[in-house]
Amino acid sequence: MEAVRRVGPTWDRTYAPAGHIGALPGAISIQQTRDRGFIMSTEDTGVWVIKTNAAGISEWQRQYTPLGYAYSDGRVTQTMDGGYIVVGTAVKFIGDDFVGDGWLLKLDHQGNIEWSKTYGGAKYDSFLSGRQISDGGYIVSGNTESFGSCNVSCNGWVLRLDPSGGVIWQETFEGQVVRAVDQTNDGGFIVAGTEGVLRTISESGRSGAWLLKLDPNGGVEWEKTYDFSREGTVHLVQNANSAHQTSDGGYIVVGEMIIIDPSGGFRSSEGLIFRVDRDGNILWQRSYIGGGFTTPSSAQQTSDNGFIVAGMFQRGFFGTDGLRGAWLIRLDADGTLLWQKMYGTGGSGLAQAQETRDSGMIAIGSLEPDVCCHPSLLWAMKLDSDGNANGCPVGVSSNATLVDASATVTAPTVTSINTYAKAISNDVTTTTPAWPTQNQCEVRAKAP
Repeated sequence: MEAVRRVGPTWDRTYAPAGHIGALPGAISIQQTRDRGFIMSTEDTGVWVIKTNAAGISEWQRQYTPLGYAYSDGRVTQTMDGGYIVVGTAVKFIGDDFVGDGWLLKLDHQGNIEWSKTYGGAKYDSFLSGRQISDGGYIVSGNTESFGSCNVSCNGWVLRLDPSGGVIWQETFEGQVVRAVDQTNDGGFIVAGTEGVLRTISESGRSGAWLLKLDPNGGVEWEKTYDFSREGTVHLVQNANSAHQTSDGGYIVVGEMIIIDPSGGFRSSEGLIFRVDRDGNILWQRSYIGGGFTTPSSAQQTSDNGFIVAGMFQRGFFGTDGLRGAWLIRLDADGTLLWQKMYGTGGSGLAQAQETRDSGMIAIGSLEPDVCCHPSLLWAMKLDSDGNANGCPVGVSSNATLVDASATVTAPTVTSINTYAKAISNDVTTTTPAWPTQNQCEVRAKAP
């Protein structure tokens, strides 16, 4: 008889003030740690890192900003030594302009600083994604204005670093946007982003969701662009927001097809969820539609070979309306919908969701308060496998639509350029805030 794992405690809590998620996965992150607690981050004037126990109660919290910078953000994950790495962006003001640098911050298991390094040039450069890899070093990705040929942040940037943050190699991909990177089982890397963004900006055209497979040395193995446009949708921005390898060696990808109104400006969007084989060929593809903007931010394969996808609904413009709020959906291995739910208030959104060791799930995002003019709060929910919390009314069924999509797949040739950014060590300003944790189940129970 197969053993059934008992789901641990479920809860719904808020923490520090949170930066707005916006239309893309923001610098809000969470990961279950080896002690079955959680490490999470959010953005404020500096990156805010919070370590909790399994019940979501804060054990320590600190805010970090590199010296000489006015603002910083980052996503945090646990490292092999039990400490943590924060991957993000540090911003400073020079006259009336602001300049950004990619930033790595290494912490020990108690949040004490081990080292901090920035990477960049004279313009705005940023890191959006990164993690420790199998050799103890790091893979990071983002975008750069300092390196490449165009004068906007449309040069994707991928760097491999050693365990001390030194640069092993770095590549820039001209005219593309890189949104995420992850290591693959063969020691290489999968990159997700947008191909042809300049076509969308400069003319009536469309960009494509883009996957790029690199070998361990940064060489291109393959790249594919996925165009999900339909008749009548001429001017589009199509993004791949994240890609992770699945148990069969393929990838699960989520992104967004943003429809631009003929008069200018974003009108609405559809979420893109698709699975590809190890060579980037589509196995199945879905479009998730909430009426306005539907933005998937993360997808993870679960122990039953299905998937949990997190995101945000926002109202559209130019006569479109749609759902509002945070959402989770569960799919089986073939992309069939098992359930879909919405959480929180209308302006809330989820940036990430993962399966936990007890076969439940942890989701994190930004909760908009019910009262006017209060800041959004960092928000985490520990749920069971059906998206529920025991004894706490979280989540309502959603009526968004999941339909089959039909992408045209092409193999573009994107130019890569070796860049020369150096790792610069810097000191970090640390504060120890005492922002109270709030049990949202109790808050709702006391509401009139």
